[in-house]
Amino acid sequence: MRIFLPLILILGLLLGGCLGGAQHDPARHLGDSLISLDTVWNGTIVIDGTVKVAKGATLVIAPGTDIRFVRSDRDQDGLGDATLVVEGELLAIGNERQPIRFRSAEAEPQPGDWLELRVDFSRNTELRWCEIRDSAHTLHAHFTKGVMEDCHIHHNIDGTRLGEARFVIRHNLFEDNLGKGVNFRNTTVEIAWNVFRRNRVGLFLFETDRENAIHHNNFIANGDNLRLGDFFTGTLAVRDNWWGHAEAQAAAETIHDRKQDPEIGVVSIDPADSWLVEAGPRRSGVLKEDWSFATGGFVDSSAVSDGQLLYVSSWDGMLYALDGEGQPTWKAELGDVADAAPLVTDGRLFVQDWSRSVRALDSADGRELWRFAYPASPADDHRQGGLARSGEQLLVPAWNGALYALELADGTPRWEYASDGALRSTPLVLDGLIVIASEDGALHGLAPDGRLLWRYDSGAPLRAAPVALADGLVAVNRDGRVVALSRDGALRWQHDLGEECFYAAPLVADDAVLVATAAGTLWKLDAASGEPLWRVAVGSPLFATPLAVDGVVLFGDNCGRLNLFDLLSGARLGRFSAGDAIQSPLLQLGRQLIFGSRDGKVHALEPTSGENGEGA
Repeated sequence: MRIFLPLILILGLLLGGCLGGAQHDPARHLGDSLISLDTVWNGTIVIDGTVKVAKGATLVIAPGTDIRFVRSDRDQDGLGDATLVVEGELLAIGNERQPIRFRSAEAEPQPGDWLELRVDFSRNTELRWCEIRDSAHTLHAHFTKGVMEDCHIHHNIDGTRLGEARFVIRHNLFEDNLGKGVNFRNTTVEIAWNVFRRNRVGLFLFETDRENAIHHNNFIANGDNLRLGDFFTGTLAVRDNWWGHAEAQAAAETIHDRKQDPEIGVVSIDPADSWLVEAGPRRSGVLKEDWSFATGGFVDSSAVSDGQLLYVSSWDGMLYALDGEGQPTWKAELGDVADAAPLVTDGRLFVQDWSRSVRALDSADGRELWRFAYPASPADDHRQGGLARSGEQLLVPAWNGALYALELADGTPRWEYASDGALRSTPLVLDGLIVIASEDGALHGLAPDGRLLWRYDSGAPLRAAPVALADGLVAVNRDGRVVALSRDGALRWQHDLGEECFYAAPLVADDAVLVATAAGTLWKLDAASGEPLWRVAVGSPLFATPLAVDGVVLFGDNCGRLNLFDLLSGARLGRFSAGDAIQSPLLQLGRQLIFGSRDGKVHALEPTSGENGEGA
C-alpha cells in the first residue's frame, strides 16, 4: 500500500513539530482535548483523559514516539479511562529500530491501566512497528478500514476488538494478553503470518457474516488457540496454520468449537505440519565490522571483559588485553595453546592452557600472581573447559577428569573431585550446587566442598557446558540428547535431536532452549516440555554456543559465517562472513558483538542500517 501524505504533514515530520502548535517540552501532557487539525506527534506524549482526533483530521505519529497513558478510573469499573479516540485518520508508522510505543505511564504497569485506541468510521488506520501494552482493549475499531503489521501486542486484557470493520492483520506478535489476542465479529479480515502465544485465547470469533482469511499463523501455549462465540453457528475454514502439534487430531483439540459446545459452529482446519518461520514481525539483521585484532593463531575461546579491558586467548600461546577500540594494552605469554575462555573477577584474570597450567594474572598489566599445574592424561589433546568461580574458590575442569577447587587468592588446592572422563566445558555454579559435564557421559552434582550429591547418566559423552534452567539445568550430550534436570538431578524431560552435538552449550532464552548441532542445525525447544518449536539448517557444523540479543539469535559456523535468525520465528535475518571457522561464543559489550575466528582475529561488530555489512 502506497501512502501519500499532504506536504504539510511531511514537513511536520521533518521539523518534528505539531501543526496545531509547536512543541518545546521534552514531554507533552494532554488531558481531555480535541484535535481538529492535521497533527504530527513525536517525542513523548502523556495522555491523562480522552484525546479525540476529529473527523477530517489526520494524526501522524512519528517513529520512536512514546505515548504514555495515565491511569485514572473515574467510572470505577476497574479499568483505566485514558483513551485515544480517532474518527479521522491515524498513521502510526514506526520502524524496526524506532517502534512507536503505546503504554502505561505507571511505575508498575498492569493490563487495563488505560482503555484503548478507539477508532470509529476511519477511512484509513495504519499501525506498523508499534508496541502496544498495558491496555484494556488495545485497538477497538468499528466501521473502519485499517492495517496492523509488524506490531508487538502484549500484556493487555484483549489484543484487539474489531466490529463491522475491514482489517489486514499480518506479521504481528500477540502474547501474554489476559483475554483474547484478536477478538472480532462481522468483520472482513485477513489474519496471516502472526504469532499467538500465551494468551487466554489466541483468536476469538464472536459472530460473522463476512468473508475472512486466517492462514499461516503460529499458535502455541494459548488457553484456546481459536474459540468460536455463542452466536457463530456456521463452519469456519482455516488453512496452513501451525497449532502447536504435528498431528491433526492434537491440533484440533486446541480449538473450542462444536466438539466442546454442540450449540455453536465448527472449525475446519487444514494445518501446517511445522512451525512457520516467516511468521511474526519482519526483522532485519545487518552487521558491520567496527574493528578487528589479529593474533598469531586460532581464536576459539570467548572474549571476556571487566568493563575496562577485553581479554582473549589464542592458539599462539598469548593472552591479550585490548581496549574498546581493539588496541592492545598488554599481552602475556602463556607458552601453549589456550582455547578456553579466561575468567576475570576482582581485578584478577585466570586462564588455563594446554600445558595444563592455570595462571592468575593481574588484569591491569598481566603480571603473574600464581600458577597451578595438574597431571597429564591420555585425553590431553584439545578443547579445555572454562574456569568458574564458586565463592572464594576457582574451579578448574581438567583433561584428566578431575575438577580442582583452588583458593582464588593464592592457588592453594582445597579439594578435587574425580570423574571418569575428560572435562571439556565450564562448570555450572548455582546457589549451593556445582554441576560438571564429563566425557564419562554423566552430569555430576557437587556440593561447594566437592561432595557428590547426585549423578545423572545421559548415555553418551558430554562435551558442552550445562546451563541454568528454571530452578534446574539443561545439558546436551554428544549424541544429541537434550536433558532438563531439577536441582536434585531428577529428570524433567528429554528430547533426542538425532544429531551429534559437540562443544556448543544450550542457550536458554524466550522460554525456550536453543541447541546448535554438529550437523549444522539450530533447534528451538520449549523450555517447559522439550517439545520442538522450530529448527533451521545452515549447512555447516556448529560448535559455537549461540547468543540472544534483542530478539535475535546469533551463532557462528565452521564455514566462517556469523548467522542471525529471529529468536521468535526462526526466520533468517542476515549473516557476517569472517575469514575462517567461528567456534568462539559471542560476547555482547554495549552495542558491540565480539567473537574470535580461526582466521586468527578477534572481530567486533555493530548493528547498522544496511549501508555496510551483509543483510539477509
